[in-house]
Amino acid sequence: DKLDGEESQTTGSPPLSPSSLDTDGLGSPIQCGIVCRDIMAPPGKLSIMIHSTKDGPAIHSVKPGSVLRGKIFAGDLIVAVNDTDTRSWSAEDVLGLMSSGNHAERKLTVLHAS
Repeated sequence: DKLDGEESQTTGSPPLSPSSLDTDGLGSPIQCGIVCRDIMAPPGKLSIMIHSTKDGPAIHSVKPGSVLRGKIFAGDLIVAVNDTDTRSWSAEDVLGLMSSGNHAERKLTVLHAS
């Protein structure tokens, strides 16, 4: 599913901890060439497209003019929004969580393959 916007429902997941990022059993994300980054997204529309993958919600594209251009990239996995673990969520659910707080700054935690 490709979606554009920030709308859907939120679910109550426990806060994400650094030790919970090892989703492939190979060790630390840094040792695997994967970087975990927190990106602060300003209030308002972000102009990104998110899609569901077998690994969780991921950035499909960042539109020209997006405030996140150069900070978040196609293929980045969204593992948390405001410290809520989103790894098992659909793209639609993540967009909903992001839009429910679009009046304030949001923290997006992503895994980026380096």
